[in-house]
Amino acid sequence: MISEEIDRKSFQPEEALRQRVAELIRGKSRDGHFTSRAEIRQKLVDLQLFPPQPEEGESDRFQLLLQKTLEEHGDLREIPAKEAEPRYYSSVYMSDSYVQLLLRKEGDPLSMIAETVRENSLVYPRPLPLTTFKNSPFDLTEEEILACLRQMADREEYGDVQQTTTSIGTVFLYSTLHLDRDYASMLAEWLDVGQFNNP
Repeated sequence: MISEEIDRKSFQPEEALRQRVAELIRGKSRDGHFTSRAEIRQKLVDLQLFPPQPEEGESDRFQLLLQKTLEEHGDLREIPAKEAEPRYYSSVYMSDSYVQLLLRKEGDPLSMIAETVRENSLVYPRPLPLTTFKNSPFDLTEEEILACLRQMADREEYGDVQQTTTSIGTVFLYSTLHLDRDYASMLAEWLDVGQFNNP
């Protein structure tokens, strides 16, 4: 009886398989994570939709399945990788800026902090509270943040990342490439104190 059930699942239409893959990618994106090829394949194995051990031609079938899934679902995106395997996400649940944050997080934490501060100084423009880096998707501890700042202070390439402290003691970071000290200090004071005193 069990083997018959497995056989029936094994012949599930490709369209239904592609829908399963799309749902998996979207589910992971909803939780703020990329999905790797290995995760997708393992999920299909767990659902008994793919064999546990790769069979002849199965690798090509899986690659075609992913390709067609991306073609059919316009919100799904692939992140190519030179060394690691590609990963996937849904643009419905993850914006381009959030994707860039996740990619930065995977690299050097000093660069992640600097690029995030520079982006905020340029785009919005605004200084960034130091506590931002404690929150998702950064998830750094206060000790890690302070250690990064100490290292950055000794490296010329991060010389534009500066600090300003508000009247109630909140530390903000900004980039001198895009904000001067006085303007950054004024914005930080407004964000931390002024806007709450002037609703």
